[in-house]
Parts: sequence; C-alpha cells; structure tokens
Amino acid sequence: MKNKIALIVGRFQPFHKGHLFLIKKALEKADKIIVGIGSSNITDVNNPIDFETRKKVIKAVFYKEGIEEKLSKIVPLDDFFDDQKWLLNLKKQVGKFDLALGNNSWTNNILKKSGYKVLEVDYYKRPLYEGWRIRKLIKEGKKWENRVPTYLIKAIFNYQLSTINYQHVVLGGTFDRFHLGHKALIKKAFEIGKKVTIGIATEELYKNKFLSETIESFEVRKKSVEKFIKNANIISFSDIYGITLKEKNIDAIVVSKETFSNALKINEERKKIHFKPLQIVIVEDVLAEDGKLISSERIRAGEIDREGHNFQFSPDLIGIQKKEILMPESLRPKLQEPLGKIFKEVHQVIKFIKSIKPIQIIAVGDIITDSLLKAGIDPDVKVIDFKTRRKEIKRDTLIKDSLYKDCLYLNNPGTINLKTAEKLRQMIQKRSVLVSESTFKVGPYGSWLIVDGEEDLLTLPAILFAPLNSLVLYGHWQYGIIAVEVDEEIKEKVREIIKKFI
Repeated sequence: MKNKIALIVGRFQPFHKGHLFLIKKALEKADKIIVGIGSSNITDVNNPIDFETRKKVIKAVFYKEGIEEKLSKIVPLDDFFDDQKWLLNLKKQVGKFDLALGNNSWTNNILKKSGYKVLEVDYYKRPLYEGWRIRKLIKEGKKWENRVPTYLIKAIFNYQLSTINYQHVVLGGTFDRFHLGHKALIKKAFEIGKKVTIGIATEELYKNKFLSETIESFEVRKKSVEKFIKNANIISFSDIYGITLKEKNIDAIVVSKETFSNALKINEERKKIHFKPLQIVIVEDVLAEDGKLISSERIRAGEIDREGHNFQFSPDLIGIQKKEILMPESLRPKLQEPLGKIFKEVHQVIKFIKSIKPIQIIAVGDIITDSLLKAGIDPDVKVIDFKTRRKEIKRDTLIKDSLYKDCLYLNNPGTINLKTAEKLRQMIQKRSVLVSESTFKVGPYGSWLIVDGEEDLLTLPAILFAPLNSLVLYGHWQYGIIAVEVDEEIKEKVREIIKKFI
C-alpha cells in the first residue's frame, strides 16, 4: 500500500539526475511529494543558487517530467546549525507527511529520532551526480551537461555559480587585532556586493567578551580596517542589528559560523517590519596552524598571532618532541640583555604596576616574588627555585612547606623543561579565564610553580604564554628588576629566540 505523502529534502545546488532519481523513487512509494529545499537562507560558494530560483527549477522538472500533479508543495528549510531548531522549523514548514526519503545521514538520523518513517536511498551514481562536482566542472569550463536533465542545461548555465552580485551587502564585527579571519569576511563582502557597509562594534556590544578590557580602541580597530580596504564605508554599531532594521534596501549579510545566529535574529526582526530577509552568506572558518579557529579572543589570550602562528610549544616551534630544550651558548649574550623596562627599586615597580593595570602579573624569581608580596601585590603566577644568585634560601620565607611537593617541577640549568613549561602555560591560562570572569581569587595552591633546578629561562615561556597586556617581572643580576609588558611584538621576539634552542 502506497503512502499518501513523501518528503524529499535536498539543497539542489544545482538540480541533477541524482535528484530526479530520488523523485522517481519517492513516487514508487507515495502518491504526492513535498520537496524541502535545504539551506534556503544561505548564499555562499557552496550555495550559490537562491531559494526562489531553486523552487522554479523544481517546478519546471515536475512539469517537464509530466508529474506536475504529484507535487504537493515546495518549502524552504533554513539552516540553523542546531538540530532541534531545524526540526521544529521543518515541522512548521512541511506539516504532515507519511514517509521521508533521502540519502543524507544527518537528515535521516534527525527524522528517525523524532519518530518519522524514513527510507534511506543510496546515492545514484554518486561520483557523477553530486552538486559540488557539477559546480566545480562549470567553474573550470569542463563538460558537465550530461549530469543534469537536458531541459535544465540552459537555465543552469545562467546560474552564476561562482560569483553572486548584490547591490548592498553588510557585515559587522569587533575587528580587534585585525586578523586573517577578518580579511576573509571583508574580501567575500566585496566579491559579492557593489556597495559594502562594514560595522565595527562599540563597547556596549563587546563588554562581556573574553578579556574585553584589552580590546583595542574603536579608532585603532577602524584604522586597521581602513588600511586593508581603502575608502571603506565604516560605521559603528552598539547592538547586533546595526543599520539592518533602518535601511530597507540591504540585500545580503556576510557572517561566520559563529555569528550566523545573529543573522537569523536580524531576519526575524526585518520580517516584523516588512523588510525583505537578507541573504546570509557564510564564510568558511579560517584556521590557525594548530587546526583551531583564528579569533581575536585567542590572540588576546596570547595563544596565536594574527596570522594564526602559535605562541605555544608546538612541533613547528621546537621541532621534534623532547623532554627539554637547551639554550645554545651563542644565545647567552642576547639573553643577558633586558627584555623590558629596567627598575632599580621595588617601589618603582609598584608604581608602574598601578599605572598600567596589567591583566595578569607573572613573577619569575624568588627576590622579586618576595618583594611584591611584602608590598601587598600577589602575582597571579609565581615561579621560584629557592635560590638567589644560585645560593639557597629558606623555604618558609615564601611558601608553606606543606605545599612544596605539590608545586615542584624540574627545570635543569640552561634548559627549558617542556613538562614544566606546559604546567606554566596551564597556570597562566587558568588565571586568564578567572580574571576575565571577574572571579579571580588568589590562593597559595595553583599560583606557585616551584622549580627543582633553575627558574631563569622560564621567563621566556612565561612571556610566550601570557595574555596580551600582562606583565612579566624577573630579576637581573646586573640591572635590577625587569618589567616586560606583554604585547605582540615581544611575544614574536621571544618566539624567535626559543626557535634557536636545541
């Protein structure tokens, strides 16, 4: 016995013979077909054909195949990057159906879990009939015509599968520490739009972001964008909507996967005021060399630079995995030079700390740590070895003996122990999160790293791992106290030094 209504879900970018096979298979099982067009709210390289065009094409297919009366309806199925939201929208758009047919495992699994009857259909000659392959062939000027129904060849040829043009495109962001991901967003906007408006967020919008207190000023961020794109139309915005609810004649919005949900909210509000919804163009993630997303947050945290290169002890930085890396003698004169500002007295350091208000203070050395504690400043991370100028000092002057073993890590003279460096990184990172959440409470355990050996060279990974706008303090036998203000420049300098370790 046949089912009454079958549901088919696909993107149809473009419609090809594999889709036609699926329709015919559905008609063997049901009297009527509902077609759900996926990614109906997105326009990008992988989704170049808009919903209305795809709808017209599918109607034409049913007409040309003589099965027009079998088409119940065609509905848009927006992307939400959320399974439950997608399912709720499907139920709203589709209504009742008896059977779903498809070859997409994600769609099939969601429907099965929700109690729907699903018939999994194998891909029809998959190497031939896949949308991305056909788009690629068209773009490269290679033969593709035999992969689509003959009557669609002319229409598909006019799809503009590689380039989409809009009159007015908008995008927005904080644009802190302008990086490769920002460049990709802006490039895409100018590729597809005749007019582009770039919104830069004000403090009201980013005040709750990670390490927000270190975000660059509006003027600095604006200059970074202007340097990349000359004569750009730049505005400020203090909520996610910007000008999108004020200007009717905007066609598209360029977003990342992280800001996609904001675009959906914008379209919901535009519908309420009878503005047309914006085409949503999603730019693929730009990844750092560690395979993770390049983001301003990661740059502020001191993990990566603006090009996505690591400030961590990754294989590309130190070569093959080792237990420790050794300082070459040729580097000794360079490392004897101060890496930051020189202070002779502790009270000068205290005054300096109060003036710059660092996001985090890391003290490397027993004397500087003891001096800060006595002055009422408890560093976020304290690295000591119970030695001063290689002479032993009493433990109880700094830390309770009961905590000694729990905080003890090996670091031989003239080396950086990678296990100890990793522990230091974890401590610094933990403190960054706590500071950003405004719940920072200093306690003796977890803020101390006691070195069995010599702590001097751990100053380098401390700088490398520290968030931007941190302060690393260490003692220098010749100059006094060295205060290193952690910025991108000094992190790059230290990274190049560590690369020379063996």
